[in-house]
Amino acid sequence: MPDVMRRALLPVLLAPLAFPAAAAAAPPPGYSGPAPTMSRGAPLTFTVRAPATAGRVMVRVAGAYETDADGLLSGPDGTWLEKPATAIGHGLVGWTVPRGSVLRRRPGRYYWQAYAEGEAAGPVQQFVVTLPAADRGRGRLYPRFGRRGANAFLVSSANLPPTVSAARFRRIAQTTASRWGLRATRGTTAVAGVQDGRSVAGFSPDLPAGVLGLETDYVRAGRVVERDLALNSAEDWAAGPDYPGLSQIDLESVLLHELGHMAGNKRHRPRCANSPMIKALGAGEWWRGARDHWFADCSGAARASSAGGTFARRMVPLR
Repeated sequence: MPDVMRRALLPVLLAPLAFPAAAAAAPPPGYSGPAPTMSRGAPLTFTVRAPATAGRVMVRVAGAYETDADGLLSGPDGTWLEKPATAIGHGLVGWTVPRGSVLRRRPGRYYWQAYAEGEAAGPVQQFVVTLPAADRGRGRLYPRFGRRGANAFLVSSANLPPTVSAARFRRIAQTTASRWGLRATRGTTAVAGVQDGRSVAGFSPDLPAGVLGLETDYVRAGRVVERDLALNSAEDWAAGPDYPGLSQIDLESVLLHELGHMAGNKRHRPRCANSPMIKALGAGEWWRGARDHWFADCSGAARASSAGGTFARRMVPLR
C-alpha cells in the first residue's frame, strides 16, 4: 500500500449570506477603510461613507478576484462572505471583523467591496494580511522534521501549467530542495515520472484526475537508481511568493512534502500536525515553516471528493 497524502475538500471557511444587488445608476458608496496592509491579528474594520438615503449597506469580502454578472465578488461556496454594515456615525457605516475570523488570522490577499441594496455594486478594493518576517518559512527542516538527504535531480520545464513559469519553478525547487539537503541541478525538458535513468522533478499531464503529485523510487537489486517527482499540470497552482488563494494549491508546500520523501522520509504525520510531512493539504492551505503554516479545518481526517485529490508515493522494482 503506498503512503498517501490526501488533499482535503476546501471547507466552508466563510459562510456566504446572499443579498443580490440590482443594478442601478446611483453611484456606489465611498470607502474609507481598511488600510491596504495589516498585520495578522490586528483590528480590522471596513468603513463606508453612505448617504442617509441609501438602503442597507452590505460589505462583501472574497479570497479571490472573481465577480458575477452584477459586478459582485463571487466564487465557490466558502471563498467569500457578506455582512451588513451598521452605523458608526457622521455618515459612516461599517463592519468590525471579530477577533476569531479567518480574515484576521490567515495571512494573504483579500478583496472587498460595499453596496447599498437597490444600487450598483461599489468598486472592488484589496488588502493584504501580512505575517511578521521572523515567522516566514525558511531554513533547514531536519532533524526536527525528518532526515537529511543527499540526492540531486533535474528540474523539468515540460508541461508547465499557466500559473507557473520555468524560472519560478526552478527557483522554488532549488530553494526547497536545499532545505532538505537535496540539490536541484540543471534544467531539462525530460518529463517527470518516466523511467529513463534520470531523476527529474516536474509537471505531468498523465497523472489521474485528483492526484496532485507522485514521488516514485525506481529500485534495482535493493538500490534506488532513479527518483522522480511528478506534479499534476492540470491543478490550479499558486507559485508564490504570495500565499495561495482559497481555491489554489500551494506549490511550495507540495514540493516540501514530496522532496521530503525524496530525502528519505517515508512516514506521514497526522493531518494538521506542525510538519511538512502531514497526511493532507487542502486548497488554500500551506506549510512553509514551523511558524508559517495554515490549515483551514483540523476537525477530522482528510476527505477525498470531486474537489479533492491525493498525493502518492510508489516504489517500482526494476530488473
